[in-house]
Amino acid sequence: MPRDSKGGRLLTPAQVRDTASELKGAKPEQILGWALATFPSRAAVTVSFGGGGIVLAHMLSQVDRRVPVLFLDTGFQFPQTLAFKDRFAERYGLNVIDLHPATDPGPLFRTDPDRCCHIRKVEPLERALVNYDGWISAVRSDQTDHRAAIEVLEYHLAGEHPIVKVYPLAGWSRDQISGYLREHDVPHHPLMDQGFTSIGCWPCTRATRPGEPERAGRWSGMGKTECGLHTFTVKA
Repeated sequence: MPRDSKGGRLLTPAQVRDTASELKGAKPEQILGWALATFPSRAAVTVSFGGGGIVLAHMLSQVDRRVPVLFLDTGFQFPQTLAFKDRFAERYGLNVIDLHPATDPGPLFRTDPDRCCHIRKVEPLERALVNYDGWISAVRSDQTDHRAAIEVLEYHLAGEHPIVKVYPLAGWSRDQISGYLREHDVPHHPLMDQGFTSIGCWPCTRATRPGEPERAGRWSGMGKTECGLHTFTVKA
């Protein structure tokens, strides 16, 4: 079980649910602060540098720049993503750790996109998560129907490893993300100016059309809506 900062006490699923109720409606900074205080040296943030994660990354830079920022370098990231990630990390002094797939399956996305995502994203993250008790993510409840029921804190099992998933932006909207970036003069991914509202690997991402949902450009026409990062763990 994940341990908190007070003498290494174990956190149970019930305690996580109770704390989630207490933090519901809290500001993202408060939820982020809870995670960093509860899991000192055992919390990490995942950021793709393509959307709302840069809000979390900026908030983190104002609190503790030592916290690991995990980035999945799949081998198929847009060149613009890699360049933006490096500029952003340098500007805000982030502790970015690149995660890579153990093997290169080639253009598997053409025949089995689920397996491709598993090899390039899920497996590298699952290996990294054994080092952490808190996983902080920018997932929001308004992004897809699948994500609509998320709580700000959730107790999950990643294989045999328990971890608390933390969603500081769970209650935010896309407009709030844009508003934060403007208010704090935080740069955004350059492809967003070309109509990309959710950015993943270049073979499986297109710009969204007017009126489409935020993630409509991901795996378009492939019968797929999630890469597996937020479905491979089991909620307890």
